[in-house]
Amino acid sequence: MKHKRDSELYLKMYPEFLKWINECPICHSKGYKPEMPEHIEGEYSIAAYNIRKYFKPLEVDENGLCLQCSKGYNKKR
Repeated sequence: MKHKRDSELYLKMYPEFLKWINECPICHSKGYKPEMPEHIEGEYSIAAYNIRKYFKPLEVDENGLCLQCSKGYNKKR
């Protein structure tokens, strides 16, 4: 999948943007934090635009699980 490879390469090139990425520890899906501001590196930076281009928003619960995995995890408990 070319798009996934591009997104991983982007994060390797700019590791400082990892703080805006959520990753579920169960399914390893990645997405940007929904609370990410419109501009993250200054008013004229396109960093936030690129992150939104490569990733979808990914909400996580208090345990860091994506909502889908959280539902399954809570059912088993």
